[in-house]
Amino acid sequence: MSFTVSSWNVEFFGSRRKGDNTADVLARIERVFEYLRAEIDTDVYAIYEANGAQVFGAATSMFPDYSWRITEGSGSQDILIGSRRPVFVTDRTEFGQGFNGPLRPGSLVTLSDGGENYSMLFLHLKAAGEPIDFGVRVHQHEKARSLRKALDRGAPGGQRANFIVAGDLNSVGMNLSFSDADVLLMDEVDRLHTMYGSNWDRMPIRAKTHPTTFWNGPGSSDPPSDIDHVAAAERIQFAATAGGAEIEVKGWPEEATDAAKAQWIADFSDHALLRFEVTGAQ
Repeated sequence: MSFTVSSWNVEFFGSRRKGDNTADVLARIERVFEYLRAEIDTDVYAIYEANGAQVFGAATSMFPDYSWRITEGSGSQDILIGSRRPVFVTDRTEFGQGFNGPLRPGSLVTLSDGGENYSMLFLHLKAAGEPIDFGVRVHQHEKARSLRKALDRGAPGGQRANFIVAGDLNSVGMNLSFSDADVLLMDEVDRLHTMYGSNWDRMPIRAKTHPTTFWNGPGSSDPPSDIDHVAAAERIQFAATAGGAEIEVKGWPEEATDAAKAQWIADFSDHALLRFEVTGAQ
């Protein structure tokens, strides 16, 4: 047996982006769900930055065989979970506690398959590159590791828990004014690989089919960035893509030209979608 999962930050999903009117918002909601239904068939969807009041109707009418749940957060940037498999969903409110105001809570989704329980923590971490933002992200990763310890204690037979962390981890680095000690984006990504892949965690960040997942498109001052990730317990097995990577990146990185990438970003989101298939645990 196996199950499939999609993790996607749909920027301001159900809310107005710059220049949008109400009709634009509604049209994009329908376009996003139609894309998921037609091209991205998965058992579990995790969609970030969702406005529940706006997306409720389309989600339930276009996916009548799915159950939907949304985090209790700000109301406009929550995590929307859809599943056609029986799952147990818990808001992890500890991820919504910031140093200078509320943040987005996490969503812990537990699914049973082939006699194994899989706990998937979907996160949309603190954005921006100021020192306080970087510190909050580090603190949030530590909370994820603490949750791993709690799940390990409850795992049967002395095994470690089948734990997955996925989402927009906003690994954008840190800017230090008047200093040459900046943490570059690639440095923070390296830190994630080191932390989750450590001897204790043994949750390597899984390889993706495309190296970058976020871009504002041509004309942006920022290059394409690697900020969306999937880390998973070492014992969890994933189906490999044709190129050998375990995480399939769908969306603008697949397009051949900048014009086509820009159109996809305008139609859907500046984040690509991450899709993976769990095939078992050793």
